[in-house]
Amino acid sequence: MHRLWQKFWRPSLRYGLGPLLLVGAIGGVVFWGGFNTFMEYTNTMDFCVSCHEMRDNVYVEYKETIHYQNASGVRAVCADCHVPRPWTQKFVRKVWATNELYHKVVGTISTPEKYEANRARLAKRVWRTMEANDSQECRNCHTFEAMDFHKQSKEAAERMQPAMEKGETCISCHKGIAHKLPDLSTGYIAMFEELQTLSKEEGAKADRLFSIATKTMHLEAGEAEDGEAEVGKLLPATELSVIERDGDSLKVRLEGWQQDGVDRVIYALMGKRIFSAALGKPAVEKIERHETIVDTDTDLTWHQVSLDFWVSREDVISDQGRLWDYGAEMYNASCSTCHTLSAPDHFLANQWIGNMKAMSRFIVLDKEQYRFLQKYLQFHASDTAGGSHAGG
Repeated sequence: MHRLWQKFWRPSLRYGLGPLLLVGAIGGVVFWGGFNTFMEYTNTMDFCVSCHEMRDNVYVEYKETIHYQNASGVRAVCADCHVPRPWTQKFVRKVWATNELYHKVVGTISTPEKYEANRARLAKRVWRTMEANDSQECRNCHTFEAMDFHKQSKEAAERMQPAMEKGETCISCHKGIAHKLPDLSTGYIAMFEELQTLSKEEGAKADRLFSIATKTMHLEAGEAEDGEAEVGKLLPATELSVIERDGDSLKVRLEGWQQDGVDRVIYALMGKRIFSAALGKPAVEKIERHETIVDTDTDLTWHQVSLDFWVSREDVISDQGRLWDYGAEMYNASCSTCHTLSAPDHFLANQWIGNMKAMSRFIVLDKEQYRFLQKYLQFHASDTAGGSHAGG
């Protein structure tokens, strides 16, 4: 082997330097041309749909979109959206794409069922990439500078101009433009099921708890177990202190604030419409007042209060971090498909009530999930300590 290596680098005694350089140059051009030609071939539609995973799943969806057939007759193929045009970035993308060969072999998305199971994960990965590179592939064809907003529909212009001013990127609003949107609710639904499993243990032993769902409030232990004599509703993400246990019932203390004249609601913080509990008359009569403060900004009178009552030990956990992780996942899944997510601390706690109401027709959440999401956002607003507590 050593001799072969030496011979390879030994100067030629038969051929001149010129012919060697010429042959080397021609060989380099042929190699480079062949390599580049093959790489460009891998960007064609024929190559992309040559495997059944793409042909039977992704391609079927793509043919129903405006990128496949439209009035202008311009068709964007797979590579236009998934492969950068600059050669270096294109080469890097091709290297990363070799990972797809492995998944081809192991059959990660070899059936429609497997594809659906992985749809959300795959979509999120593409979205992250496009957010990181400012939707570079989209901007190969679409740029703010080339847009004539007067020729756009009123709705489009009203969205595109603010997006340009804010520096938003295409994928923030245009998810699902070429493929069906995944069901992102599976992520936070699974997280909630994990919280419910966790609550079966923590409700029995932890002394500082947070509700993960709306719970009925009772004045006696047996009533909490039987579900009778309800005196109020304890709302999700409310902090509780355990003061007694009796079988499957917990006697807990809720600390918070009441606005003067609004006796049937306990709020988490003074001056913030963050609901902790809605009370019936029997519960109102058991409230203890500790301090009265006049809010100088609003001239409203607030009372710091506490209330002891009984609840069942289910649907309460001690790990507040996991509670907020669930909220963050729900926020991202529910509100990121139409626009760039605003940071929770972009608004005040009370402002989130109106913002949520305005967006409620665009999101698919049941009443319980809606309540939790609103509270998550309020506790992470600019005026509420970033979710470091959920009680008074």
